[in-house]
Amino acid sequence: MGTPVLQMTRDEIAYALESSSRDRLGMSAPEMIRAYWDRRLADPAEIADLLALVRLLRDDDPLIAAARA
Repeated sequence: MGTPVLQMTRDEIAYALESSSRDRLGMSAPEMIRAYWDRRLADPAEIADLLALVRLLRDDDPLIAAARA
């Protein structure tokens, strides 16, 4: 039995980030990313799953660009 593989499209990743960051933190995905970069999250470990998804996005992804703005 091998390791299970989860495949997600970019749109599925963006949707998961947006909906989960709003539900769990009350902020948009770009706001969450920016808060993480700025070390403003009380406990980043609580959203480790979301941060792992962020790492799957390209550097030029619109969510990343919005976080940089």
